Amino acid sequence: MAISIPKDKPWYSPPRLVKTFHEARRLPLVPIFIIAFVLVLPAIFANVWSSSRGFDPEVGTLQDRLVPPAWIKAKVSTLRGGVDFNSIEVYKGGEIVPGAVVTRQGTPVVDGNQLQGIIQYQTSGDIIKIGRSLVYPGAVESSVQSKLASGLVVIRNPIAFDSGGIYVRGEEIPNGVAFMGTDNGGEVTFTPLGATIQGTQAKDALDVRDASGNVVEPLVGVATMQDTRLDGTEAEILAQPNYVRQLTPDGSSTYWLGTDKLGRDLVTRMIHGARISLSVSLIAILFAGIVGTTLGLLAGYLGGWVDAVIMRLVDIKLAIPSILLALVFVAVVGPSFQTVVTVIALVYWALYARQARGETLSVKNQDFIQRARVAGASHFRVIFKHIFPNVLNTLVIVATLQLGTAILFEASLSFLGAGIPRPTPAWGVMVADGRELIVANWWVSFFPGVAILVAVLSLNLLGDWTRDKLDPKTRQVT
Repeated sequence: MAISIPKDKPWYSPPRLVKTFHEARRLPLVPIFIIAFVLVLPAIFANVWSSSRGFDPEVGTLQDRLVPPAWIKAKVSTLRGGVDFNSIEVYKGGEIVPGAVVTRQGTPVVDGNQLQGIIQYQTSGDIIKIGRSLVYPGAVESSVQSKLASGLVVIRNPIAFDSGGIYVRGEEIPNGVAFMGTDNGGEVTFTPLGATIQGTQAKDALDVRDASGNVVEPLVGVATMQDTRLDGTEAEILAQPNYVRQLTPDGSSTYWLGTDKLGRDLVTRMIHGARISLSVSLIAILFAGIVGTTLGLLAGYLGGWVDAVIMRLVDIKLAIPSILLALVFVAVVGPSFQTVVTVIALVYWALYARQARGETLSVKNQDFIQRARVAGASHFRVIFKHIFPNVLNTLVIVATLQLGTAILFEASLSFLGAGIPRPTPAWGVMVADGRELIVANWWVSFFPGVAILVAVLSLNLLGDWTRDKLDPKTRQVT
């Protein structure tokens, strides 16, 4: 009687689909999804994205500098004239500050000391803003022109006013043109104190004239403003009287997450930054793993003076703070991609060496190792053919857990200026570029910071899952 051997059911059969579903439920799907879409896919298709969108991750357009994310609406303010500085009430934390006054330079002072923190001003019961401005008394807006080469200077939001609202040394200027600070102190194209733009001061970069054609020299003034609620498009807002003018642009569908202070698209820079973070972490962990594992295997297998020398090197490394070692090394060699990879490998190799040594000591005296020696196997074959496969699971767990910390370490070095050099779009560099803009232009630092957070968190969760699956000590018996 013939016996029929049952065939495997096809993958689309209900039992196979149910089994596949139950196995997929045990996977860390959310971390894997985040890692794929935040790190892996951006790293692979970064050049394709740049080509299709036409954005260069290292070069931007000054005309599009500090464009907010697509869903952000323009901030609009109105100059408020006739403000008596002596009647301004100063609030901090929602409470009035006794004895606080506003100087003619627009600074809140208490007993001769400048008041720090988030300040709010009120006059006649209305909330107002006080910000520095670069003012051209009696000037005409249509006369504002740049003296510099085309493309170097962006002339944005000149406010033509005819009802006061700008004060110079306590005296109100009745009319003229002013460049007011964005969001009460944020970065603008021309800062109130004439900060340099492309190496040229604002007063030397602009040519501004009055109605008679005479050149008007700029003065540092103080603007008193009120928020104005206006609904409409950018063109409709700009059609209002000039003293009611948007101080920040609308978000643009062209730049989904906005642009930085050089007009570079944040999405493009973050995608290329994912490639930098993933490349640095993978290469550094690979080098650290190879060096540390090799030394750990030799130390555990050979013992004696070899073990003593290698373990003392490990102790010396672990005694030196990682960030201090990295900063000293970068100061000597100079920041670069290769330097960051080398630094991370120097920081992380010791953990692999100690782990591999411990695992080797627990394996080398087992029966199958002794039989391999009796059979005439060389030391090299015993180490890498018989011992290494038995410690590999532990090393894979260590490597998976260290991927996230390597990304965070690289971002920290880049933030401090000791990692990936500018203008390369590393996430740490992007966070550092926006730290002085965090109040007025928060998106420059916020989104790269979120990318670092979710990438590191997802890699740590994946590392925990890998440990639970590969480590026999934590594996549950079912």
